[in-house]
Amino acid sequence: MATSGTPPAIPDRFELMLDQSATAAICAGADNLILSWNAAAEAMFGHSREEALGRPLTIIIPPAVRAAHEAGLARAVKYGASRLAGHAVEIMALHADGHELPVDLSLSLWKEGGSIVFGALIRDVTDRRATMNRLEHLAHCDTLTTLPNRAALSARLEANIEQGPCSLLMLDLDGFKHVNDSLGHSAGDRLLVRVAQRLVKVTRGADEFVARLGGDEFALLVTQCDDMFRIDNLASAIKKALSLPFEIGGQSVFIGTSIGIAMSPHNAATADTLLARADLALYSAKSSGGGTRCFFMPSMQNRSEQRLRLSNELRQAFTAREFELWYQPQLSLPDHGLLGVEALLRWRHPRHGLLAPNAFLDVLSESPIAEEVGEWILDEACAAVARWKRQGLGTIRVGVNLFPAQLRTERLYDVVADAIARHQLRPSQLEVEITENTVLRFNEPSTAALRRLKEQGVGIAFDDFGTGFASLSMLQQFPLTRLKIDRSFIAEIHDRPGDAEIVRSLLCMANSFDLEVIAEGVETAEQEQVLRDIGCVAAQGFRYGKPMDAGSIAAFLRRRGDAGLVEAG
Repeated sequence: MATSGTPPAIPDRFELMLDQSATAAICAGADNLILSWNAAAEAMFGHSREEALGRPLTIIIPPAVRAAHEAGLARAVKYGASRLAGHAVEIMALHADGHELPVDLSLSLWKEGGSIVFGALIRDVTDRRATMNRLEHLAHCDTLTTLPNRAALSARLEANIEQGPCSLLMLDLDGFKHVNDSLGHSAGDRLLVRVAQRLVKVTRGADEFVARLGGDEFALLVTQCDDMFRIDNLASAIKKALSLPFEIGGQSVFIGTSIGIAMSPHNAATADTLLARADLALYSAKSSGGGTRCFFMPSMQNRSEQRLRLSNELRQAFTAREFELWYQPQLSLPDHGLLGVEALLRWRHPRHGLLAPNAFLDVLSESPIAEEVGEWILDEACAAVARWKRQGLGTIRVGVNLFPAQLRTERLYDVVADAIARHQLRPSQLEVEITENTVLRFNEPSTAALRRLKEQGVGIAFDDFGTGFASLSMLQQFPLTRLKIDRSFIAEIHDRPGDAEIVRSLLCMANSFDLEVIAEGVETAEQEQVLRDIGCVAAQGFRYGKPMDAGSIAAFLRRRGDAGLVEAG
């Protein structure tokens, strides 16, 4: 649209300031004609100042959205306000050579000489968009086999289960551990790639979706099918294909396959239930010796009953004070200075001895005592930090993992703040950690609590990052301070350039969000060197120290005392 009258002039002081800005700055009048165009805009859009001044703003608007742009401009002129003003939005813009580029636009609206003027600060986010797209892809793709991962399977299952019958087959490779132990992890990885290729070849129908769930576990979703005979024939074809030898490193490798099967709607009406029941069927197939396939039966629900018994035993263990906190150091890669420690839960079982978390943590996190145990862990960790300070061992930062139950309560802020105050810590001495699965269960009160804690100086770490969670928008939505890169990306980082490139992308993305990064599971000098080379500055893992009990970590800190500790805060 166009209006009559003399276009408003942009004051010289603003012109000078904008021309020296590294951010593209454009001003236009109510008639949609460009009034100001700085050097950064010239570089971004390919139009010189002389070419741009006096021309309509549509020279940088892609044709597909010009009508919407003009309608929005007309509304803003009519009402003297724009819904975009004061907000940063990502849109597509048009370059002089015809290609489109993603930009981040901040719009302002004011009056000069009685006429409306629009001002826009624009940043090219092509690199950020490329990184985001790559990470979104990685979030739903298994990097080793290139198959869809667990998150992608869940999404597909959610989308299909209400549209008609479907069947889910979960596969586990029998004898895979022996291949890893005898030929090495590199051979094991090559075997997994070959298995993925055979599965795709066997199941190349349009209604069949193959995914790798992790480790040596795969899944196959067959949509629009609950025909037991067809599924049984498919399971037999899979077993036959995988029973043929694999040539790995000049050797013939043989493996077996266990398959668990559940069908909807006969066995389950929801995606989560179907996944759980296919997993129960797989467990039954493995328990019977492997090399077979099992359809889900209600009697398999006994496994859930076993989890209930473990939950009850955990309650007794907590009452009997059988839980302990162990600590693993976190170091700076440039100088190996101490950055802090992570508190890790252990269970000293009266019959089975010291148990690591993988033996009980899944059940504990869903048990009725999870919140109470989480508060004990928090208090115990803070007490240890205060004790080390009194013993002259330095001002240490400690990381504490939160259970989902702690994030569902409205007490989170008070519990954390009280622990800090009770043990007279600086807020910066505490870092709370949340996992990808936990973050999906966030509610608004817990988000607000974490935001308040961050404002007080408490660190908020995102644990096991990169293992396939739903949306990168979580990084913007929640008040994080640090990403912990999952050990699965570190294990072969010195041998697999793809893993190094993934970590490099994660570091780039973290930097764009102003987040610190620490790599987990570092065990060798080769892994550390790759991390140094790509710019990672913090790590934890066996290379720097295994988890230690309270007495051992105190001795560790005392030995490091002469070197000087890196203090938190």
